[in-house]
Amino acid sequence: MPAPLKRPEVLAPAGDRAAMEAAVQAGADAVYFGLSSFNARARATNFTEEALPETLAYLHQHGVKGYVTLNTLVFDSELPLVEQAIRRCAEAGVDALIVQDLGVLELAHRIAPTLTLHASTQMTCTDASSVNVARALGARRVVLARELSLEDIRRIRESTDVELEVFVHGALCVAYSGQCLTSEAIGGRSANRGACAQACRLPYDLVVDGVVKDLGDKAYLLSPEDLESASLVPELAKLGISCLKIEGRLKGADYVTATTRLYRHAVDAAMGESEGPSAEERALALQMFTRGSGPGFLNGVDHQRLVEAKSCDHRGLLVGSVLKTELLKGKTWIKVQLVETIAKGDGLLLEGAKASEGELGGRVWALLVNGKEVDEAHAKEEALVWFGPDKKVSGGFGARRVFLTNSPRADKRVRALGESDPYRHPLVMTISGTLGEKPIMTAESARFGCVTVTGDAAVEEARGAPITRAVLEEKLGRLGDSVFALHSLAIDLPTNAMIPLSSLNRARRALVDALLAASLRTHALSDSPERSSASFRDLPAPPPGLFVLCRNLEQARAAIDAGADGVTLDFLELTGTGDAFRTLKSEAVSRGRTVHITVTPPRIRKPGEEKIDKFLLSLEPDAVLVRGLGALGEASALGVPTIADFSLNVTNRLTARRVLRSGVTAFTPSFDLDSDQLTALLADGLGPYAEVVLHHPMPLFHMEHCVFAALMSNGADYKTCGRPCERHVVSLKDRTGALHPLEADVGCRNTVFHGKSQSAATLVPKLTEHGVVRFRIELVRESAADVSKLVGMYKALTLGREAADDVWRALRSSAEDGYGVVRGSLRVLQ
Repeated sequence: MPAPLKRPEVLAPAGDRAAMEAAVQAGADAVYFGLSSFNARARATNFTEEALPETLAYLHQHGVKGYVTLNTLVFDSELPLVEQAIRRCAEAGVDALIVQDLGVLELAHRIAPTLTLHASTQMTCTDASSVNVARALGARRVVLARELSLEDIRRIRESTDVELEVFVHGALCVAYSGQCLTSEAIGGRSANRGACAQACRLPYDLVVDGVVKDLGDKAYLLSPEDLESASLVPELAKLGISCLKIEGRLKGADYVTATTRLYRHAVDAAMGESEGPSAEERALALQMFTRGSGPGFLNGVDHQRLVEAKSCDHRGLLVGSVLKTELLKGKTWIKVQLVETIAKGDGLLLEGAKASEGELGGRVWALLVNGKEVDEAHAKEEALVWFGPDKKVSGGFGARRVFLTNSPRADKRVRALGESDPYRHPLVMTISGTLGEKPIMTAESARFGCVTVTGDAAVEEARGAPITRAVLEEKLGRLGDSVFALHSLAIDLPTNAMIPLSSLNRARRALVDALLAASLRTHALSDSPERSSASFRDLPAPPPGLFVLCRNLEQARAAIDAGADGVTLDFLELTGTGDAFRTLKSEAVSRGRTVHITVTPPRIRKPGEEKIDKFLLSLEPDAVLVRGLGALGEASALGVPTIADFSLNVTNRLTARRVLRSGVTAFTPSFDLDSDQLTALLADGLGPYAEVVLHHPMPLFHMEHCVFAALMSNGADYKTCGRPCERHVVSLKDRTGALHPLEADVGCRNTVFHGKSQSAATLVPKLTEHGVVRFRIELVRESAADVSKLVGMYKALTLGREAADDVWRALRSSAEDGYGVVRGSLRVLQ
């Protein structure tokens, strides 16, 4: 007989108090929210530390858990504030902290050992190894990356007993969470710090082999549709997922109400307790906010579906298409062929052309059907729509789609759901007793536990009619404005029993009070937790030198010839890596030289992709560049030196020490650090263990979505796309005209690189003062001549033969050679 399904939590977002109350009333099992700092939705209203006790008391007395998001990277100067926030969360009884930073995860575990920790999706956990590393660091639950399919999740579930949480609804980031550097590189607003500028929602042109490709009205090439997966809840429950997460801390209370209701009913149906959510419930949830909707990656990769590329913001529901415009009685009307009902007062959007040019939206002032003015027009009807006297309509809207962006009827319906039908927690109650003894009553709730009270009056022999089930259910079920509702009552009383009604009323109130009292909790704190991890100073420092990350054999040869101390082979599609490795080793032997060669697995590793790592290790490299959390956990067992890459997001000393203790030889500081933060990180003896990237085109977006397949083929994945990435040189052109290289890796994941390389040349003297002796250059499309020039300049700089300012000026003046540099994320913003 199969094991019974475990009920997954419905986890709702709350950007403010109104959204939190909406989530509670709609039946959320848990709510996640951020404080004023250190959370990945800095633009939300959020909650203050001072309000935590009252906020948690409200949640707990409604049977709802409260999870606080401390899910950003943290700088050294902020560690005391983070420690304070952790302590306040523990004292207030927070049910869990959602954490991204590895050092903060460990710090929280030491400060409050009983406080549950969840590994944020910002940790980029994509396989069982990464999940188990998060567990080893103290996480009881892991929020999986949104790019995983149901099959991927199944394989992870089979390989770990950690609680797993999955996003089921809301906005999708086109880049892997924790791996997007676009906002930081371009505007100094780090997505890893809660200040994403949403560059993925901007228009881009696709440049193929130097020519802009005509994509018709597709412009938002990196703007994915939203996630909606209510129909997949039964499958997720069968997989043993602990929690279903709704995105939306920047959304309003109505969105929270509608989406929470949708997934509350979906979970109840999966447990066999009710019918599934209705089509109306799904439509209400999508009406509140949608950029178009679908299952995301849960059903597997489909590059033709995820990004329609015609819009970047809320559109609502498709209700029809424009037939033409008509001039009638001095007014310009828009004739629409309807597929859904619209009404006066609705907000409509008439789709624009490329990059939303000519888009038209407004409220419906008047509707005509068959020449008669109506309040509503229905599906299959042709309706004339007038947007009012202030909206100028010039025509030319033929065949454009029409969307319902706002419906006062839907808004009213959603608010009525929250106000008139709040969620109640079902109670299973019992009452038992014998004549002459005081009755014993229990109440049990899945969320509040079980409590028992003894009545204050004895069970009496009835002088008339004995007390009936109906009377007992009415008195004990009179739960009024409490958060409870009577589900069932078991009675074990003599058939001729009578209990004073006033005593039953008092017992009922005592049961409720006891249940609410049981909901209060707090966490023990360590008086003086050691803030620093165990010492790393006994670890051997890595060998010094200038190392060059190359994308092809030509670059690697040029780097070695120019004097690089080693090369890192990061052939994005992996093709030729083995041959290049053997060729470079053979050429070095013939010249009597020693060449240090590092190999580089892809940044993302999904279940089944471990064979890539095994292949690279079979080459017997001199070192491996470790890029993911799972690979970090395996570093000490690889048998070769390992370097932890920037993608592990080391921004403070706690994290650096923790990473070094994982068995790596060196670490690469995060690209989220500006120059002051970088040097501060390395000032405490960490410099000799750092491999600092001096020059690189910043990897902006790293994404599962393949732009090549989506826009240069009709294929859904690598099996059907025809591999255009192997035949063409492709870039994305932004609104300023800058060209950003687009490359695909062996897993068909795409990376968009910044069109200008970032240089840390001016920091070299200070870095050297802090003991840094290991530096890296990263390449993308540089020619052999470019590589020779770059290696020559940086080699002279690191050896002290050239002044930093002179090298910077030379690099800045090299724009005509294709690699003029910028300070990028290293600039210090005041």
